[in-house]
Amino acid sequence: MKLNRLGFLSLLSLLGILGLFVDNSGLLGFFGFLYYLRYFFVIPDELFQENVRKAASIGFFTGVAATGLVLALRVVLPVSIAPSVALATTFIVSVACFTIALVVFEIREQRGI
Repeated sequence: MKLNRLGFLSLLSLLGILGLFVDNSGLLGFFGFLYYLRYFFVIPDELFQENVRKAASIGFFTGVAATGLVLALRVVLPVSIAPSVALATTFIVSVACFTIALVVFEIREQRGI
């Protein structure tokens, strides 16, 4: 049986445990990566890999667009957006778009659409 490497994204949830012990509640958001544990039990066939590629493209390009938008807002309104918030926002947007796109592709595959 071939190991599905997408499941290793769930290791990022270990950073959420760090958020329980330090005074930074923003780290608790990393518990969202526990969703990727399910991919250790999915067989990575050709259709699955194609779905991951399509979802990764969507995630990448939305991340690039979000970076451009946030940087433009940062230039126009430098006081209102902190650099760390801008970086975190673009990361969250790209990961969220990747995950949502992958789930949509999986639902379409299950329904035969």
